[in-house]
Amino acid sequence: MNQTTSDIQDLVDYLNLTGWDQRTNGESGGLWEAKNGDVIAVPHRASAGDLAWNGVIERVADSAGLSKKSIEALVRNLYVDVTEFRAADDILIHGSIPVEAGFSLISTARTLLRTSATTSRGPKALINGNYSRPGERIVEHARFGHTIPGSYILPMLVPISRPQRISDSLLHDPTLPSLYEPEERRATRTMAQALSAIQNRVVDPDRVPGPTVISDLIIAGVSREMVSALHQVVSDASVTTFDASFRWASGFQEPQKLPSKIEIPAGAARVLKSTFELMRPLKKSRTESLTGQIVQLRDDDSVVFGDVSIRTMRNGRTSEIDVRLRGHELQQAHRWFEEREVLVVEGEVESMPGKGLRIDAPIRVEPLTNTLLFDG
Repeated sequence: MNQTTSDIQDLVDYLNLTGWDQRTNGESGGLWEAKNGDVIAVPHRASAGDLAWNGVIERVADSAGLSKKSIEALVRNLYVDVTEFRAADDILIHGSIPVEAGFSLISTARTLLRTSATTSRGPKALINGNYSRPGERIVEHARFGHTIPGSYILPMLVPISRPQRISDSLLHDPTLPSLYEPEERRATRTMAQALSAIQNRVVDPDRVPGPTVISDLIIAGVSREMVSALHQVVSDASVTTFDASFRWASGFQEPQKLPSKIEIPAGAARVLKSTFELMRPLKKSRTESLTGQIVQLRDDDSVVFGDVSIRTMRNGRTSEIDVRLRGHELQQAHRWFEEREVLVVEGEVESMPGKGLRIDAPIRVEPLTNTLLFDG
């Protein structure tokens, strides 16, 4: 797909998402109508910055009551997750930062995405250089944007794969929960949830985590390399706080119940160092801990059990695993499905001939946010 086609397709997807309807589709373009009755002509060929593009953007902005700059940003980032990393320091001079601290910030940002792209495909306490190849491709396509005025803000842009079919992202009905999560979004979501877990389970309590917390951190996507990178950036003498803010690509529904920002003060360096020293691979067991969303729910009012299908990453591959739920968990499953909760499921995975993978007697089924938010 060339850039002209890509720009127009992003604009068309944005119009679909925001309630515009295509009324006609001719050889050169189509007429689109907004909910308020405004009509615009959208050409089949135009690219960002040219005369035809600017005219369409201006009319969309006028109809929405927004600035042209705002609409351009919304369209441009329709399929881009943005994380803004910031290193605040006490000797800030006009948006500058000491060279060593700046190098550390860039290096840390890269490491956070790189480790998350690997642990999003399966928990790893210690990556030890064994980064996943699909995860490395995500890092290769990521970009740093221009720094933003402030303490020192560095945006990292992660392009998200466009859905192959418009129905994949449910653009025609964005109120429905999307069951499609591209691998790039899974990586950025894992980064956000892992950083949230570190803040809530290590930094805020300001104490060295025990084995149970370490296990929860690993399940959430935390690795030794991630904690080490955070320790490095906040250990710089010029940095008083490291934080990351998340802006999700609007072409897909954003992850639920994750913070928009995490903050780690320099004072956390000691407990971060102790934490990464404790990160060790989990002992092998017959049971597995998996994370994923419910993509199908099957139950009957006449029985006290039901099955849910969880889409997860297992052995580096996307898998759907049926999980048998009973009682309270089955009742909760309806809410978890509606709210698109990421679940932690622990149990013995069995391969059933003709029926795929399933867990008949899960030891643990709960929202991942339970492990992120509560001190233990």
